[in-house]
Parts: sequence; structure tokens; C-alpha cells
Amino acid sequence: MATAYVVLGNVTPSAAGTSTLVTGSTNGSIVGSFSVCNRSSSSDTVRVSITKSGGSAYYVYYNLTLPAYSNISETPGWTLATGDTISVYSTVGSTDFIATGVTL
Repeated sequence: MATAYVVLGNVTPSAAGTSTLVTGSTNGSIVGSFSVCNRSSSSDTVRVSITKSGGSAYYVYYNLTLPAYSNISETPGWTLATGDTISVYSTVGSTDFIATGVTL
């Protein structure tokens, strides 16, 4: 069977809010592409964390300053087991977070 790449999650958290971007599926998920886009005329401070199911958050980015109208993209290969989550935070509330990859 061919591998199907899908949008695992996309979210724009409210100002000073944390949102769940992806939760690992029943058989797990692999994040192949991750993008953050600041649509604001002001810089934004963002955070990205991965939490094992029932565990503590570990940060990939913590208080990363993203200049106005800028973005970052990477191909991380993050592997999520069932119930693991990726959470995102934005101080401005106009930054988009998108994760694509494979649901196993």
C-alpha cells in the first residue's frame, strides 16, 4: 500500500494561548514537514513542545522570536506514539502552525 501524506494539524492559537497541533493516532504519526508563519506586522514569540502521553512537555522551540511577516519550515521527522501531542503557543495570536506527515 502506498504511503499517504496528509495534513496532521493546522492551528492559529489565540493571543498568549496554547493549542494542540497534533495528537498521535492509534498507530502513531510521523511529522515530515513543520511550518510556522507569522502573518502579523509585529514580531511574535512562539513555543513548540512535544509531550509523551501522560508525561511532561519538552520544548523544541521556547520563546523563539519570529519577525513580522516571516516563516520557518523544517523537515523534523518527529515520531508520535498514540496520545503523544505537539502543542504550540503564540503571543500575538496571528501565527499559523502546520504539520504534515504520515498517520501509521
